[in-house]
Amino acid sequence: MAGPILVVDDDLFFRQLATDLLSRRGHRVVAVENATLALEEVARATFDLVLTDVVMPGVDGFALTARLRERDPEQEVILVSTRDDVQGSEVALRLGVADCLVKPIEEADLLLAVDRAMERAQLRHERARLQDENLEFARFHNLQQRCLELLSHPDLEWLQERVIADLGAVCDAQSAALWVVDDRGDLALRSYRGLLDKQFLPEKMSPEGPLSLRLREAAPWLARDERSPVLYVPLVAAGEVMGLAQLSDPLTGDFRTEHTRDAKVLADFAAVGVKNGRKLMALQRLGLRDRDTAAYNLSYFTDYASKEIYKARRYGRTFSLLTFSIDNLPLVRVRLGAQDAKKAVRGIIKALSKIIRDSDVIAKASDQEFYLLLPETDFFGAMMFVRRAVAAVRDEPDVQDVEQRLPLALVGGASTFPKDGEDFDELVHRCRRRMDERRASLQRRLMLDGLPFWDEVDLLLGTPNSPRLPTDDRAEPSRRGKVADVLFDELQVEIARELVRDPGSRGLLYVGGPEIRADLPLAVGLEQAPPDLSSRIYLLGRRVDLESHAALTPVFLEGDERVARHEFILWLSESASYALIQRRGRGATWGFHTSDTAVVDGLISKLQAEYDLQPY
Repeated sequence: MAGPILVVDDDLFFRQLATDLLSRRGHRVVAVENATLALEEVARATFDLVLTDVVMPGVDGFALTARLRERDPEQEVILVSTRDDVQGSEVALRLGVADCLVKPIEEADLLLAVDRAMERAQLRHERARLQDENLEFARFHNLQQRCLELLSHPDLEWLQERVIADLGAVCDAQSAALWVVDDRGDLALRSYRGLLDKQFLPEKMSPEGPLSLRLREAAPWLARDERSPVLYVPLVAAGEVMGLAQLSDPLTGDFRTEHTRDAKVLADFAAVGVKNGRKLMALQRLGLRDRDTAAYNLSYFTDYASKEIYKARRYGRTFSLLTFSIDNLPLVRVRLGAQDAKKAVRGIIKALSKIIRDSDVIAKASDQEFYLLLPETDFFGAMMFVRRAVAAVRDEPDVQDVEQRLPLALVGGASTFPKDGEDFDELVHRCRRRMDERRASLQRRLMLDGLPFWDEVDLLLGTPNSPRLPTDDRAEPSRRGKVADVLFDELQVEIARELVRDPGSRGLLYVGGPEIRADLPLAVGLEQAPPDLSSRIYLLGRRVDLESHAALTPVFLEGDERVARHEFILWLSESASYALIQRRGRGATWGFHTSDTAVVDGLISKLQAEYDLQPY
């Protein structure tokens, strides 16, 4: 059926005549008596043709035509008038009307003019439809190309960046973020772009709970925050959740139906691409492992590290690199044989594999040296991992079997991006420097590893007649002898200031003495500390008047004479390591203090074991 026609004339007879005549030809006709009503009708519906009188009360036909052309420059208009000077007039030509008819109008003339105008309108409709189809085809073709590219590039890092870029493009979104399922089944933030603030993006989300139903439906859903509409797009492949994308800040001000439709199509292909990328990564890892130890080879590790450096720079993240060396492996090979040397190496890798996360990577750098990469791990976390790693190695049966005949000289070092360097070589260099420091440490030179806490304290304190402590230019300084009576209190004041100055720094602090009092300098100094201190702080001793403290955890040790005779401060953090142990006597105070990280870490570990304190 032909499109609707609007007849505008203040003459009732002409309106009825035109309506009857055009209706018989199959046209739908709406007739009104003035321009005001005509504009109201045009606002509600679209008309292929407007047939209007020129001379009408109020707004005349010329003004109405001008208003109609403002709304639609291609609107078909036929002017009707009793004045024969309207035909070919300058105003009519300027307005670009389809035709001008003079009353009284012959039926044949009216129908001919209407047929011509409606034919032009139909041609424009057809052209617009073809243009829309071409645009839709181009849009679909573009979407198809994007989908095929997601399937043709199995590199997971490339995919994660490309998915949010493509989703943002097809949905006209200025901001996008992507969470991809990790090896533990959580959705981990992998990439983001645009106007988003990272601090408001959760690093991890559980796919269970309230989010589970939405994800299982595998259909995009729309939400709104205070700033912008947000479109969430799940990535689901064969019922398996692979990720979740968040799109916001649409250029059009809101997300349209076609945005949701295209996002769904792209997300389905992206989910398959991510799934394939994860499978390929698993196969690469299997094919790039050392045959004897199952650790990755160095070429794969350096490639993996370079990608981690890129991500850390791109998203402001941190990661840590660890190196471990069996310094006396050649001696083990000579004395015990090659099989026992291999057994020791396999045991170490087996022990490390038990305590690492799925995202951590172990590589074999040489026969006696290994690298570990720990994503999203700061320097303090790396130090704690070194401690756990050494303990895990000592507990491994294969290693214990070898060490019964010849102890292994295992040493580890850690470095963190970007604190210790911004490329792989710098990080490795820093690790080896810290390994050298541990080799030269008093911990190794005095063979303190096997001593219980208080036995080590007695050895380190010694007596005035004890020999001097061994020194090494590579090691941090350690001293014992007479110390000032006020040193213990002054150090607490300085440490409290440092903790308040940098509350986000992670660390462990143990302060022990005969009594736990509310007037201890550390307790007083931390009264105004923020409640979210990242360091864990413990006071050990006999309870006096300190019941609770926002920043401190008291550990009451009643009747322990060894604590009653000593005072100590053990502090290990991302930026500092220090130990002070002192024994007050009738004369001067006798003490030991050091900034040797290995000694401080060893003392803390043994103190935790002595009093069953929870490790960090």
